[in-house]
Amino acid sequence: MASQLKVDTVTGVTTAGIIAVTGEGNSTTTNLQQGLCKQWVLLQSSGTSVTDSFNNASVTDNGTGDYTLTRTNNMGNATYCAIGSSGDPQTSHNASSDVGVQTTSVHDIRCVNDAANATQDIPDTVSTVHGDVA
Repeated sequence: MASQLKVDTVTGVTTAGIIAVTGEGNSTTTNLQQGLCKQWVLLQSSGTSVTDSFNNASVTDNGTGDYTLTRTNNMGNATYCAIGSSGDPQTSHNASSDVGVQTTSVHDIRCVNDAANATQDIPDTVSTVHGDVA
């Protein structure tokens, strides 16, 4: 019979913010908080239209295919992992995104049309951030 646990808050015993989860095979543990996404954003076309997001305060359009994403809750330092991806289902060209400047409160993302090797507003642009929130 399967068990079900329903709680509103999970707190570590030794340190309130550290919860270890036993991995597959019961041989390793993972820090739950370290594995959670701390910010994500889905942008459309010009980049100022946010379809959905988490922990995102605003998006600034710096020009064609160049955006600054501002967080609601800052990161603990500027050495977090920010990842971006872009795609256009209506065209056959490949697109990529790279992350530029990153501080505790913002990071930049640039969308590039790989065929033209130039920044471009791309209909579906996403970004996620992993690391420690302040």
